[in-house]
Amino acid sequence: MNKETPLKVLIIEDHKDMLQVLRKYLEDQNFDITTAETGEEGLELFNREQPDLILVDIMLPGISGLDVIQKIKERDDDGETTYIPIIVITAKNDIQDIVTGFNNGADDYIIKPFHFEELSARIKSAIRIKRLNEMLLRQSHHLESANREISGLNETLITKNKELRKNIYGLHSLFEISMELSSILEYNELIARTIYTMIGQYSVKAAFYMQADQKMNQLRVYDRRGDIAGSIEELKIDAEDSLIAYFRIHPAPSLVADIKKEINTSAAFRELENHNITLITPVMLKGRIEGLFCFGERVKANPYEERELQQVAILANIISIAINNARLYKEVEQLSYTDGMTDLHNYRYFRMRLNEEIMRDKRTRSGLSLLILDVDYFKNFNDTLGHQAGDRVLKQLSHILKETVRENDIVARYGGEEFAVILPSVDKKGAMILAERLRVNIEQAKFDGEEVQPGKRVTVSIGEASLLDSEMEADTLIKHADLALYAAKESGRNKVVAFSPDLIEE
Repeated sequence: MNKETPLKVLIIEDHKDMLQVLRKYLEDQNFDITTAETGEEGLELFNREQPDLILVDIMLPGISGLDVIQKIKERDDDGETTYIPIIVITAKNDIQDIVTGFNNGADDYIIKPFHFEELSARIKSAIRIKRLNEMLLRQSHHLESANREISGLNETLITKNKELRKNIYGLHSLFEISMELSSILEYNELIARTIYTMIGQYSVKAAFYMQADQKMNQLRVYDRRGDIAGSIEELKIDAEDSLIAYFRIHPAPSLVADIKKEINTSAAFRELENHNITLITPVMLKGRIEGLFCFGERVKANPYEERELQQVAILANIISIAINNARLYKEVEQLSYTDGMTDLHNYRYFRMRLNEEIMRDKRTRSGLSLLILDVDYFKNFNDTLGHQAGDRVLKQLSHILKETVRENDIVARYGGEEFAVILPSVDKKGAMILAERLRVNIEQAKFDGEEVQPGKRVTVSIGEASLLDSEMEADTLIKHADLALYAAKESGRNKVVAFSPDLIEE
């Protein structure tokens, strides 16, 4: 970056602390910073300062960040104005907000809170695209000038022009692909869409993706599309295979025919040849091989041009960023469904899954039961030993629940010292057996501070309810389990009680 002429960055952010942090960080990175706290002020500064890049928050007083983006991009649509990349800053993980931002003209996004390294990487990527657009705009102007000044072109000039148009078309296609893949935040959909894109973009009969399994220290086939010669489902490549060693040193698309001599000791490579794979490109993430995209034969037996291999390399970089985004989104989504203290599912996830399981039972009629547990005399822990002691009891109890239930059972913190367990494909008899096992396991466990409890033991009361008919809704099932829990409490605690209609009458 030229220190004598630093790039100008306009930041539109209404949160003053965030604004100052961004200003300080980017000024340290040798950017010339201009700031605005409203959309109106941002548009005024944009027209006056003509920045090289814009960071804008979606949520702004007055006109929103999305409207700001749209107004700026409307000015840029004439094709003559210098391209100015826009990065959206948002505290939301709502896919619709992100997609709307892209539709309005944003080039990238970043979700708060974020690491400055990620912000720096996105800014650098946006600047590279800006420079590429400026280069293309200059080339376009040169071509137009040449067409006006020269009455006739010889065959050589026509050929050169065709090549340039191919490059521009290829770069435009990559830009469109980048926008599409960046908007996909579900991992399986992202991989499938990428494979379909590669098949269409490079006219190959088939392609598949091999994903790194860090635990198994190998790569395995994750998804495949098209007509692949032979079965590849069991194909595996060890992390120490010479093919992987080659791509660690040469992390770029490679034609199978070109690298054959260098890795002839690889059994996996020979197997790839048997499946008629002609091109392999690694996906690199944070310096390690995240996966391999393997291309089958082309529909027409045309060799890959150098520009196509360069485009595949760019596409692999785009995919690595999209994969990282998809994983970060999944982590954020997982956190939104997790109770922070116990690491169990939270109430929001419980209600979502209960509704899903009721709908599934309406189709299969395989049974569904619900347990609601409450820690007996839990207030004793908080009043006598303090809330931290109570928290430790809840954490240990959560561990017992997870260890006791089946793998497909859903355990959630219902609220306070209450827990819920959804039991798919379990009738009342099976639910009562599991509930009693839970009660006994908890009663027999050793808890710190249990001496403050009656009987010197931590115990729970459990209410059980089962889906009675296909018309029953989630609220009714929860109400039945609550009534049973109340009956267990009233009858002396440390008991399991199943719902019965007479509990309603009482």
